[in-house]
Amino acid sequence: MTRKQIKEYLLSHRQDEEAWSVFMEKLGNLNENQGYSPDLSAEEMEQIFQSKLNQKIPH
Repeated sequence: MTRKQIKEYLLSHRQDEEAWSVFMEKLGNLNENQGYSPDLSAEEMEQIFQSKLNQKIPH
């Protein structure tokens, strides 16, 4: 499924606990794979966010 399809499904099936569980697990795995320290300062996080916002994201 594409991100758009997942988002549409979750929005229309808000009570599907299994789907939300899988989504949250995948989201957690994405965050873990980034390699960012949980101890980043606000300034460091902002720099990362700004660099991500400046990148083009394929849909």
